[in-house]
Amino acid sequence: MPVNYDEAPASVTRYIPQRMPRRFILLLIIVAAACRPPLRTPPAGEFLVLAGDSTFWVHSGAQGIRSRGSPLHLARFRGRYYEVYITDDDRSYTDALIVGQQMYKRDLLSDDSALVFDDTTISGIARWYGRAHPRDHPLEADEEPDAEPHVTAQSELNTVAQHGQYLSYEYKADLTVTGSEEWHTARRGVVDLRDAAMPSVADIFGERNGPYILRRGRTLFAQARDSLRARRDSASHDAARAAGDFRFDDASFNIAEVDGEPAVKFYAPGHGTRAGGYTLPLPPSPGSAPGWWRDARDGLPMAREGSVVRWSHANYRVVARPTRDDSATLSLVDSTGHEWKISELPALPRRIFWVDSASADSATRRALARAFDEAALYSDDVRAASAHTASPRLGRIRLAADAESHLRALPRRDHPTRSHTRARS
Repeated sequence: MPVNYDEAPASVTRYIPQRMPRRFILLLIIVAAACRPPLRTPPAGEFLVLAGDSTFWVHSGAQGIRSRGSPLHLARFRGRYYEVYITDDDRSYTDALIVGQQMYKRDLLSDDSALVFDDTTISGIARWYGRAHPRDHPLEADEEPDAEPHVTAQSELNTVAQHGQYLSYEYKADLTVTGSEEWHTARRGVVDLRDAAMPSVADIFGERNGPYILRRGRTLFAQARDSLRARRDSASHDAARAAGDFRFDDASFNIAEVDGEPAVKFYAPGHGTRAGGYTLPLPPSPGSAPGWWRDARDGLPMAREGSVVRWSHANYRVVARPTRDDSATLSLVDSTGHEWKISELPALPRRIFWVDSASADSATRRALARAFDEAALYSDDVRAASAHTASPRLGRIRLAADAESHLRALPRRDHPTRSHTRARS
């Protein structure tokens, strides 16, 4: 008698699947597999992400996404990669801790290094100390200065941004002499990585745009100083008093980017006991894009949505979202909108270099791999740089003259005592 499944009890229907023909069960499995969404693979891509003081090398494709980070500061212009690194320049004496910083570039293909920034402020202090204290002597590599040196002079050099051959930097220096007032200075600047020159605004933006940008900068400085002086709240009282200690300096600037176009951001240096060691940042002054900007804009974010930045390349997008503690999350998005998380970054990335067949041949890839391997071995120790590789054209810091004039009035100590208990910082 045929079974009426609509009227059959649950005890009967529970056993019906076990009595199904094997061919019918196999058909159900095939149908279920066909309905399952296909396994997604990320689009094929390869690029370098510059974030904070590190570079991340990302590979994506059918095998998934791989990301490798390294404490490497890369620069690229005219299709060639360079490592930019900073070393200590120790000029200490027995009774004077004098340490400056220098910046080098290293061509990844030729492995040649060249000096692009020489700390003439600190070297000027070292020359002054040597003349004023002829009985002291420069320390050997295995010697340490006194535990409480009569003179302490140190500087700090940081890279800010790279646009083509131009690298923007921040420079600070501090000087302390026992029995005298402290001296502090800070400024911004731009170095040309091609020849270590310190270009002016006119050198970078042309003789027609340069004067306009300078006039705009001076106007913005006057407005900022007047705004400080006009404040009446207690929190800004000290700033209002120090407003007159800032000076507009047409050489204290960085190159900035506003909506994909170049601009100059001036930083007015402070002077004296109240403002020394500080800079007054001014709003960016846009300028007409020069010819070098076409190469320099490569790798800059294509779009910004609030604090989220995006890049587009081939058939995919790279998205960076800021998180807490100034870090960021990097993701890859395909043409359908599907997203893969790549990694956490120490800072919001500022630039991407695309590494594909059009921009990186086999020799360049080998050079990049070697640079990543070497950088993985870096420690906190200062990296040695050969003096014979230095460029004959060195960068110059204009504040060296200010330091010299300040030093002429400082007291001397002609009879130093030797002690080697304090490590250099």
